Parts: sequence; C-alpha cells; structure tokens
Amino acid sequence: MFKKDFSMMKHGMAHFEKFDMAKGFDSFSRHGEHDRFFKKGNLQFVILQMIAQEPRHGYQIIKDLGERFKGFYSPSPGSVYPILQMLEDREFVSISKHGNKKIYSITDEGKQFLSEHADHDVFKQRQEQFKNVDFEQMNAAREQVQEVFRGFMKASKQALHDPEMKKELDALIEETKQKLAQLNQS
Repeated sequence: MFKKDFSMMKHGMAHFEKFDMAKGFDSFSRHGEHDRFFKKGNLQFVILQMIAQEPRHGYQIIKDLGERFKGFYSPSPGSVYPILQMLEDREFVSISKHGNKKIYSITDEGKQFLSEHADHDVFKQRQEQFKNVDFEQMNAAREQVQEVFRGFMKASKQALHDPEMKKELDALIEETKQKLAQLNQS
C-alpha cells in the first residue's frame, strides 16, 4: 500500500496536463483525483485577457495572478511560459523587447479570439466562485498540509528501512484516507 500511494502521489505531482483548447473551458480539470485551479486552456484564456488589458511580461503575469488570488494561487513559470509561446505561435500575441524582458501585447487575432469566447470568462467565474473565501485561512491550511506532507516524506524515507515503521505509516495513511473520505461526504 505504501509503495502504491507514494507512486500515485509522485505520478500526480509530475504529471503535466496536455493543452486542449476544446476542453479548456470546463471548470475544474480532473486528472485522476487531482483538481486543478485552472486548466491550461483556461489559463491561456486568462493570460490572454490580462495581456488585452495591459501588455505584460511573463513574470508580471505570474505575480499579478498571485496578487489577484491573494497568494492562494500562482501559476508556475512552467505553466505560463509555454502558454505565452503557444499564444505567440497562434499569433494571438506579439512580442517587443524592453531590455532583457519580452513584453507581450495582444494582436487583432487575439482580440478576435477573446471576442468569440466572451461567454467563457473563466477568470470571472473563478473569482465569483471564491468571492467569499478567506484566502488567508486557505493559505494557512495549505501551509499545514505542506508541513504534513514534509513529515510524511521524512517518515516514508525512514520506513523504507524499518518494516515496523512502514506498518505504522501504512495504517496512518489508511486512517487519514478514511477520515478524509468521511469529511468529503459531509
């Protein structure tokens, strides 16, 4: 059980979803049991909307999204920069250089795309969904989960060499899964 759970967790963390514009406008993406804040198709749309409001560079997009969601959600550079490249490839944005920074501006094709998909304003939908959420509380909860995860990783390394500890860890994992399932049914 321990190996199976660890393998599934490792696979889930390493998995990057493939871009699919047709499916990009769904709400939460489902990959196995993992929810994503924005699918890449949705994130593409949000990034293009942001660039339409004001030309921006990649880091500014990451920072601005983090600020809009008060630190609860911030896309990784590994999500943003491939999307910017794809937007450029589709000629939805153009690039100008200012020093070492690439500034992305929306093109007429990008404006047309946004206009054709105006009813799919994923960012507004996501903001509406989280309008009454206490992001500070969510950030605190996320930090607690990260602390638990670090403890789990440390214990799992030790359990590789201690069969008794492995049994205890397996039991703890199973108990935690059951309690979480009960909470999710409420």
